[in-house]
Amino acid sequence: MPSGNAGQPLRFGRFEICPAERVVRVDGQPLALGARAFDLLLALAQRRERLVTKQELLDLVWPGVVVEEHNIAAQVSTLRKLLGANVITTVPGRGYRFTAIPNSPPNGDARASSESASQPRHNLPEQRTRFIGRTAALVDLALLLPQKRLLTLVGIGGCGKTRLALQFAQQRLADYRDGVWFVDLAPLRAPERVAAACAAALELARDSETLPADRIAAHLAGRQALIVLDNCEHVRAGAAAFVDGVLALPGRTRILATSREPLAVAGEQLYRVPPLSLPATADLNDVQAADAVRVFVDRARLVLPEFEVDDANAAAIIEICRRLDGIALAIELAAARVTMLPVSHIAARLPDRFRLLTGGSSAVARQQALVATMQWSYELLTLAEQRMLRQLAVFAGGCTLAAAMAVAQIADEYEALALLTALHDKSLLAVERGPGGEGGSRPRYRMLETVRQYAQQRLEESGEAAAAHTRHAEHFLALAEMAAPFLRGPEQSQWMARLRAEHENLVAAMTWCAREQAPVDPQVGLRLAAATGRYWVFNDIDLGRRLSEGALRRDRDATDGMARVETLLGLAAMCMHSGRGEEGLPHALAALAAAERLASTEHHAMALVAIGSCLGREGEEDDALQYYSRALALAQTGGHAVPLAAALNNIANIEFRRGQQESAVQRYRQALHLSRARGDVRAALIELHNLVRALTATRRNEAAHACAAEAERLLRGVGESALKLELIEVCAGLASSRGEHEFAARLWGAAVQRFADAGYHRPLVDDMLLARWSTATREALGDAAFEGAEAAGRALELDAAMLELRRWLERNA
Repeated sequence: MPSGNAGQPLRFGRFEICPAERVVRVDGQPLALGARAFDLLLALAQRRERLVTKQELLDLVWPGVVVEEHNIAAQVSTLRKLLGANVITTVPGRGYRFTAIPNSPPNGDARASSESASQPRHNLPEQRTRFIGRTAALVDLALLLPQKRLLTLVGIGGCGKTRLALQFAQQRLADYRDGVWFVDLAPLRAPERVAAACAAALELARDSETLPADRIAAHLAGRQALIVLDNCEHVRAGAAAFVDGVLALPGRTRILATSREPLAVAGEQLYRVPPLSLPATADLNDVQAADAVRVFVDRARLVLPEFEVDDANAAAIIEICRRLDGIALAIELAAARVTMLPVSHIAARLPDRFRLLTGGSSAVARQQALVATMQWSYELLTLAEQRMLRQLAVFAGGCTLAAAMAVAQIADEYEALALLTALHDKSLLAVERGPGGEGGSRPRYRMLETVRQYAQQRLEESGEAAAAHTRHAEHFLALAEMAAPFLRGPEQSQWMARLRAEHENLVAAMTWCAREQAPVDPQVGLRLAAATGRYWVFNDIDLGRRLSEGALRRDRDATDGMARVETLLGLAAMCMHSGRGEEGLPHALAALAAAERLASTEHHAMALVAIGSCLGREGEEDDALQYYSRALALAQTGGHAVPLAAALNNIANIEFRRGQQESAVQRYRQALHLSRARGDVRAALIELHNLVRALTATRRNEAAHACAAEAERLLRGVGESALKLELIEVCAGLASSRGEHEFAARLWGAAVQRFADAGYHRPLVDDMLLARWSTATREALGDAAFEGAEAAGRALELDAAMLELRRWLERNA
């Protein structure tokens, strides 16, 4: 429901929204604002206490009209230009939130308004730099604190808890007639001294050292004050005892605490301070509007007044802010380096951030360097928590509970969970929950990169690093080998998704195993490469090729075994799909020799297919056809469906290139039948895409459309972008064949360059078809219209392009 009286004017800073007049005024002057923009602004402002989803906004602003989501973004962009970048916050994937702070008190309390005329006493320290951003957080605190007497801001050291608390307290001075009192607990060394520090800040007694805590609580019971308890983590027991005493007595006093972990007092409301917002896109306006960038620029100007964000340095500033996790302290320290280094050089030195980011002598001692604030947190951990933090440093992209247990060598699940919970409570670990599905609901535990780099340093110092990395590799080898048999069957999408969730860990494990001096059996790396070969074909093919080559190099003895055969086959496939048939051929030949020695007819047939594919990519079709034919016969004799379908598909490719269209279509259909029968969605998609090409080339557009529609339905459960891009590409040819040239050009824009950028290389015949259809479309549209439609396609996100394709296929069914 809308907040307050829907017809009353809403005032925020310099502007006023007048629903009855349908006008927005800034400094009393009306703005020229369209009807949709006004409706959207009003909808958000009236629901400012919560996030408003995209669908809700569509229903409110465009009732009964079918419109695309980008209409919301366009109106929001207009409002931000007129009212300021921080009036509306985007929550990616969810919706929008109105974040301007009302001029009036939260509940329209008239008495509070009258009391605001006389400012209460306070001891808030003067801030020497501008407070930037955090608009949404200030609104959240304004909503939460009236409901709870204790609100604790928690977050990693340096994230800006103190500054946020001080800004909020400054803005709310008028709400507390008995004052706002700041108590800095950082200098304390004993928890027992918290009460004395509070008494001194409140100016309760000349000898505050001897004033009992219950006297302080009794004093506050009859008053309306705000106590800001800052830096509670190292004296948490004393802070908790003091707060508990205050809350035990009735009263209107509120406590706003900052800590790296909760105080664990009954009735405590937690608020996790988020990192500074990062740019949503690389657009210069988005970059300049992001809080992290604004802080960087403001602090940079303190040492270099002419500093600006422009097209030349924007990418480097984005990289700095992202790699520093939006941590305010780290960004401020990085900005201070602009007098000595260009921003691109600062970004390049971030792998050594703990030496780079040091402050001056005027900084608080524990914030003179980024490493100091991490050290402060580390020393507050128990020995068991310190060890767990170090062990978690080997994970890239987070980990599951089972993975953490394996690497940290903790057999008891509840013991491991307790340690992870402690690290989370101390703001050193984040918990993420993925979407549903196979394994998707498992929570993941992730460290900010700054925390992970610090933990890595401590891991190296401890002498535990080699053993931890080896256990990490062995754990992900077990996962990969568990997944491998399922990657060609009906459960392949679930297992592909599970491996994709561990993508960075797989990279880290294979990189470790390929190191020359790594104390790990080379077979571990080889088995990892073998088990993940099919995964890499569809997910970062160039990276998978390099990692697999590293595993082969490390296996100097070239030990015969299925791991070596499958690694060689995977490498041959990756080289072939990347347009490196000449490089893949030696791998395919080596796989054939090893398969013959191991007497595996299935791998023998697969190696023959791999040799043929590499030769075919190099234009040696006659030789390729011989190898495919041998593979076909061997697979048929042994009843091996995987190489049989692959041989049929590849023979069909050659027949298609040679103009034997009917035979090619028949073989594609036979291969598709085999892939469907064993539930191999990805093989089926490749064969369906080939069918769309072949059927379109012979003007059988209805049959091609049916294959494309089946492929689109299958792709709804597939996460790999390469297969989606290939379907978009072949459907561009179909649209061109149908005379729908503007849509064809749009699809080409969405797919063609992205497919190449992903590391994939089309066979010559596919390039020839693309050129033929795109030339026909360009001639039909003219250069200007073709290039305009293609540019519009390039601007589409992949999911948006797939949605357009789905609607087109459904419309033409």
